[in-house]
Amino acid sequence: MATTFSQLQRYGRIYSGGKVAVSADGALLAAACGDSISLVDLATGRLLLSVGAEGDEITAFAIHPSLPELVLAGSSRHLRHVRYSAAAGSSEQVRAWRAHKLPVVDLAFERTGTLAASAGADGAVMVFDVAKGYATHVFRGHDGVVHRVAFSPASSTRLASSGADHSVRLWDLASRECAAVLSAHVGAARALAWSADGATLISGGADQMVNVWDCRAARLTSSRLTSSLAVLEGVEAIAVDPPPRSAERSAEPPKLTFVTAGSGGAPRPRG
Repeated sequence: MATTFSQLQRYGRIYSGGKVAVSADGALLAAACGDSISLVDLATGRLLLSVGAEGDEITAFAIHPSLPELVLAGSSRHLRHVRYSAAAGSSEQVRAWRAHKLPVVDLAFERTGTLAASAGADGAVMVFDVAKGYATHVFRGHDGVVHRVAFSPASSTRLASSGADHSVRLWDLASRECAAVLSAHVGAARALAWSADGATLISGGADQMVNVWDCRAARLTSSRLTSSLAVLEGVEAIAVDPPPRSAERSAEPPKLTFVTAGSGGAPRPRG
């Protein structure tokens, strides 16, 4: 007896390496895939939408903290502000502009989604008003590629960056200055993550070390190294676990736990 089959679903490539991010509502996974960003339904694993510009290889992206919007950077060095509808499977480019002299390596929104910071291979850190499409700040100080940028969850004026020069820098958007240079790595600092309250910054690097910095002081210049952890692999990314709800009722500060990912090829819990 002959058997016939009908296609129910087709699955293709959704990820080509690099950064992944989850939407604010936890429903979508965003992942770089060649010249587009794949938006995947986390409940079903189904690709809902691909966002990008054909032929412009994605080098960095950031997903808005509350709205269905992305900022993308491509090999053309253009930044693109994009709105999308996962339900309708559509997207529209709001605007595009060119910023850095060399490719953008990382992008990050601040907590309200008004500003986005970029890390450049040209050694610059830039901050943009996304809605208006212009640069508000240009910071220079890193010697070489800037690998990561991350805004503090507690303040829209506190920005951290890390680079190939082994340093982590804290920038004060209000004073438009580098408030502190945190030096502990002996290899490229490639990963950054803040605790949910903005009191702690964690950095990881090619030196196979994770450093924990106390940034509770009102003045960033008072930030200090509190601990270092040898992880036996180059660190490419760090994600801090959200504090448990029970911590909200506790007088004691919650224990900080986080996950690192790197050259070993697998996420590893720490803390």
